[in-house]
Amino acid sequence: MRAKALHLKTLMPELTTLLLVTADGGPLQMASPWPDGVLDFHALRATQPADRLLSQRHFAATDIAAYFHTGGTTGAPKLARHSHGAQVFTAWANATMQGFRCEDVLINGYPLFHVAGVLPGALCSLAVGMETIIPTAALFRNRDVIQNYWKLVARHRSTLISGVPTALAALAAVPLDGADISSVRSVRTGAAPLPPELAARFERDFGLSVRESLGMTETAGLSTVTPPGGEAPAGCVGWPLPYARVRIVELDAEGAPTDREQPVGQSGMVLYRGPNLFSGYLDAAETAKAFTADGWLITGDLGFRDAQGRLNLSGRAKDLIIRGGHNIDPKVIEDALGAHPAVHLCAAVGAPDAYAGELPVAFATLLPGATTTEAELLAFTAARVDEAPAKPRSITILDHMPVTNVGKIYKPELRTLAAGAVVQALVDQVGEALGLAADMRPGVLAKGDGPVRVRMRAGGHVQSQAEVDARLLPLLEALPVKVFVDRN
Repeated sequence: MRAKALHLKTLMPELTTLLLVTADGGPLQMASPWPDGVLDFHALRATQPADRLLSQRHFAATDIAAYFHTGGTTGAPKLARHSHGAQVFTAWANATMQGFRCEDVLINGYPLFHVAGVLPGALCSLAVGMETIIPTAALFRNRDVIQNYWKLVARHRSTLISGVPTALAALAAVPLDGADISSVRSVRTGAAPLPPELAARFERDFGLSVRESLGMTETAGLSTVTPPGGEAPAGCVGWPLPYARVRIVELDAEGAPTDREQPVGQSGMVLYRGPNLFSGYLDAAETAKAFTADGWLITGDLGFRDAQGRLNLSGRAKDLIIRGGHNIDPKVIEDALGAHPAVHLCAAVGAPDAYAGELPVAFATLLPGATTTEAELLAFTAARVDEAPAKPRSITILDHMPVTNVGKIYKPELRTLAAGAVVQALVDQVGEALGLAADMRPGVLAKGDGPVRVRMRAGGHVQSQAEVDARLLPLLEALPVKVFVDRN
């Protein structure tokens, strides 16, 4: 981690000082002399008074306060620059719209390396003066925190709780066991769409309404908020922040935003403009691609405005499944599959297809103790998806759903699994046609978020290998994804 920090300094010429911190607060040990501008945070802290920092610096709103990495769920993470003004605005707007009070007690469920945990979570709490509970450094990634969460709420008399939908799904499976959670007045979520069934489960089992907000690294963690009180359907992320604006525009054939405004109720690309816009990425070329020609941030989110002016999200533009030119919103499939009583988490992605480009498939994990079959889930989901092209071709039950460090479902890994299943089916098709035993067929490797690899078997009859090549390679080349062929 220290080496990564030192490397970042070489990428940012304007970063003049780098403070190194140890987890135990002790002195730093370095095997070699420190580079210029690298200082020991603990040694510097020891020179300061106990109740304040001595500084002669005068901050301007446009001064850069921090570099945050983006989530990277749809591509490589990028470094985004935040100004002091943007961060302070987020803290003020969040507290104002949600009615936070200094008497509140918040269990911060967002990681402190993520923009939601640092700004709408920690900075806002500090500004208001509320108490913040951080249940171990790992937060919701600590299984003991999940299993004892309602006891923590009861012990600290928490009034506010928060977490990404996957974390809330884990909490929904934990019984109260007599814990008194009557102090809770608000449950917040964001970072990913809230499944309707999960919202209903919280209301039914705990008597708690989950309210959604929208934010991203490029908006200093917040852009719309659903205030306390009132009813809001799952997927509704509320109204824009004060002094901020949201537009919904039509997409072109390639999925890029146009300048044509969408009417109320019609879905399109969400554009944002407000005081907490980021100051651009470290890479100027990436910054240029993030904005429209007239300066609106292209969020990558798909959504619509309802009659009350609230923003309702349906998903990410990059998550759209494009089947023969027909755009399929994966949330339609996910909402249908997520309504099954045995399903814990689920996600839909596009599987590569030589003819249609992509076909919808889905993955699911089950609640503890629940049993069902993939065939039952497929029939259940298909009956609840109206559009024939959007009905999933398959549903795969997983032991564990891949998620990012923040807790978002990591769809690139699911796409690799989907592509691997398609390639495996083609390998089996060729193997059966040639009468090859399973151990003589090419092997398929589909792991992580990388490309699918096909490993040709060494040995065997030369004519058989030539026949496999002649039949399999054209099928692989026809797929709209790159498949690597390895030969021993």
